[in-house]
Amino acid sequence: MSMFLLLGTAIAQDNTGDFYLVSVKPDSKTPVSRVDYIQLEFSKNVAIALPQENIVIKEQNSDIEYRIYDAMALDAYAIFYIEKVSADNAAAKKDGKEEDEVVKYISEVGTYSYTIPAGVITSTDGEEYAGDTFTFTIGTPLEIVEYTPNENGTDKIENIQITFNKPIIKVEMPNSGLMIVDLYWTPFSAISNEVTLSNDNKTVTLYLEEPITLIGTYYLDIYNNIFTSEDGTKNEYTSIMFKVSDNRPSFATNLQDGDRVKEIGDLEITFNNVKEVKLIDGAPDVVVYLPGGGESTGSAKLANNKITVTFDQKFTEEGDYTFVIPDGMFTMDGTANEERQINVVLYTFTITPLEIVAVTPEAGNIGSFEKVVIQFNQDVALSMDEDWQQISREITLTCGDKKYTLTYNSSSNSSKELEYLVNATWTGYEFTSTPITAEGDYTLDLSQVVVDFAAEDYTDEWGYSNRRWHGKGERLSGTYTWTVTGETSVKDIATESGSQAIYDLTGRRVDAINKAGIYIVNGKKLIVK
Repeated sequence: MSMFLLLGTAIAQDNTGDFYLVSVKPDSKTPVSRVDYIQLEFSKNVAIALPQENIVIKEQNSDIEYRIYDAMALDAYAIFYIEKVSADNAAAKKDGKEEDEVVKYISEVGTYSYTIPAGVITSTDGEEYAGDTFTFTIGTPLEIVEYTPNENGTDKIENIQITFNKPIIKVEMPNSGLMIVDLYWTPFSAISNEVTLSNDNKTVTLYLEEPITLIGTYYLDIYNNIFTSEDGTKNEYTSIMFKVSDNRPSFATNLQDGDRVKEIGDLEITFNNVKEVKLIDGAPDVVVYLPGGGESTGSAKLANNKITVTFDQKFTEEGDYTFVIPDGMFTMDGTANEERQINVVLYTFTITPLEIVAVTPEAGNIGSFEKVVIQFNQDVALSMDEDWQQISREITLTCGDKKYTLTYNSSSNSSKELEYLVNATWTGYEFTSTPITAEGDYTLDLSQVVVDFAAEDYTDEWGYSNRRWHGKGERLSGTYTWTVTGETSVKDIATESGSQAIYDLTGRRVDAINKAGIYIVNGKKLIVK
């Protein structure tokens, strides 16, 4: 079980003794939207012995109850794990669905209290904590209702307006700042420290240091705890997406200037932001100039606002072709087109069949599920849709009725493999994963993954290195199943990199595992027989 320790508010008290409480999380002052565990920090390393009677966490104005069902001593931190007390939970446990169905967090709005009895927590020197009663409040989550610009597109981004479900009273920008990035996580513009609020305080306007006008898709990661509502709740991490698009009438062709292609067929002309297209009577034909001299003309037909130009011969000779779409050939909402030349190279390119070399972890029993790596016999890249979005940036892992999101790790930077992380979070620099430890059978259908392959490196007309993909839109095949056992073997621990934090069930840190028992190793339960 991986965990992240977050310090709570310091406790005001007489700290003259050797063993005392330093902080508690969640505290009584700041409402939160969810509690996954309770954490008490002390002045010394601690040990925990839960009482036989449950420690109950009760909402003060209702019958909602939770209990502390497990605890871990981690250095000076006493960490208590919670679960809901209900008939549904009892039934889930009876059916063997504890990890999948039992509610192990608090998110219901209300004020909760609990008492840690005397003697439950002691220092490793044997000093006893006298115990106390604590309270915390679950508030309505602070959520984004809408934002502009958004995925519908705009011609320029100068500011971003974010509307929340509750009034905002405080905005705290992170020290590292906020940055707008493109599809490849390339920084485009920082967010300035200037912030304005609407009259009702629900809409926050953020300003870009540099306007963005380049057509494309962009992202902004909004980190935890930047925005505070009037009731004290703070925002959780989210990422918003928006587009810069050209809303002027324009046309595009299926052959692009500079393309290197295996074959040339009909030339197709499609339109953007155009309601009506008309061919102009008596206009010149499209001409293609052939390798080594000569030319061919094409006949144009208009159907469903698309022009198809068909030529009187097949093009099979390798070499340079120049297509000329003459000006005044058609109108777009009444405006005649301008001339366009398209230069392409026809040549033979043999596509090597794409094969999956390996998938890790191998199908079978595993202690936890953190990521899937698919290795290939050649370079691959995720295919893009018409909006230049990666088609399979996120795929789904299933376990019974449960679904888990796997996110492509764009920072893995390996050309012959794809890495997908479980429950991935973007930190601003890289993706991090929250592993699955719940026992069960997990299945991944690889047909969700769509890739381009058979890459060719070349130097363009300006002398820059570039790459083209000739195997387009290949959908993978195969299904893999893993069984998460929830346990880690001694072999697994021995092969992990870095130092190991090993604790026994009393919370004492030990140097090594040298006898049978139950241990906590880097936050994971290990049973040694």
